[in-house]
Amino acid sequence: MDTSALDPIRLAHDCADAAAFERAVLGDLQRAVGFDTAFFVAIGETPTTVQVDRAALERAFGAHAYDREMMPLKRTATARRGVVVDTQLLGERAVRRQGYHRHFAAPVGGRHTLMAYLGLRGRPLGAVMLGRCGSDFAARELGAIEALLPSLAVARASFREPWRGGPLPRAGSTTLASWARGETLVASVGEGDDRVVVRDRAGHREMVARRGEMELVWSRARLDDPRRSGWFYVDLFHLAAARARSRQRVLFIGAGGAVAVRQFAEVYPGVAIDLVDLDPRVITLAHDWYGLGSIPGLAVHVAEGAGFVARAPSDRWDVVVVDAYDGADVPAALVSRGFFRGVRRVLRAGGCMAFNVIGALAGDGPLRTVERAAARELDDVRLVPVLDPGEAYDPAAVRNVVVLGGRA
Repeated sequence: MDTSALDPIRLAHDCADAAAFERAVLGDLQRAVGFDTAFFVAIGETPTTVQVDRAALERAFGAHAYDREMMPLKRTATARRGVVVDTQLLGERAVRRQGYHRHFAAPVGGRHTLMAYLGLRGRPLGAVMLGRCGSDFAARELGAIEALLPSLAVARASFREPWRGGPLPRAGSTTLASWARGETLVASVGEGDDRVVVRDRAGHREMVARRGEMELVWSRARLDDPRRSGWFYVDLFHLAAARARSRQRVLFIGAGGAVAVRQFAEVYPGVAIDLVDLDPRVITLAHDWYGLGSIPGLAVHVAEGAGFVARAPSDRWDVVVVDAYDGADVPAALVSRGFFRGVRRVLRAGGCMAFNVIGALAGDGPLRTVERAAARELDDVRLVPVLDPGEAYDPAAVRNVVVLGGRA
């Protein structure tokens, strides 16, 4: 065994992304220490695995399935510079009774599991697990991995720096008519009376649907800080992320100017985001004028939202955000009970949905339609209305309301 050649800082410098770095680290540990199974995981991110079912591991982490039985290992590892072997601490007979051993080690003949916990400045960062089917881990091997952990933590943390997008791209010249309205026309797509327009007005970039004489602002973002729209309901989507047990993967239905998408990419480093919109014009404008292509971890899909959910694998997302208006209404397919049944299926255990509705709390309008359908399929459904400072509460007032509901 020789770990002296392992240099995580060099690996971090040479690897293009976190996944490549984790694969390289496990490859070096395989050659230097040896194992039969392994995984490397940073908190809130997708694990890199060797001979371990990654999907099952993600589900277990998302449900916090083994937190209680792993706690003695974590506490002991912390007291021992970060490394512990389960059978050395608990004994083989006790380990065989543990859920994590039965579900992940026993099926492949595993006997001993080494857990190495990564931390940085007193805060947990992640863990490396090495499993063996034969011999136990020797004291010199534990010592070598202990000595490696500080540089390994620093190297892995270098991939978790928050992404910070800059201001939106500048627009060109405007028309006389737009100038007269106090705006700069940035782009316009569509034909006849059905157009989608991007304009700069009062320090914001707005995406506007124009159908005949009707004009509806779909999205707006500040030119100097496109994480902000001036519409408070966008910030309320983070309530779903706060309620969710994990924030590894998020689905957004409805693109617009991608303000909330940008927020999630910055606030939850490493999050994988799927963005779905039915209108390819919206996607094109968001790429050209809202910096959509610069957002890390983003996959864009041109598709109808309810159908996309229906075709998606189960247990796919930790958070689902719906903010999709067609004209002045939410598409009927997105307010049906079947859609919310699909949301429950694609949410991971402990996941949460946020759904933006424009309506009144009183009466039997669109808000109540969404509330009833969500309450039949999701757990702990809540309504969070947007009120301006000093506004007197009026249940008949039409306002943005974010509907929250999850899967326990």
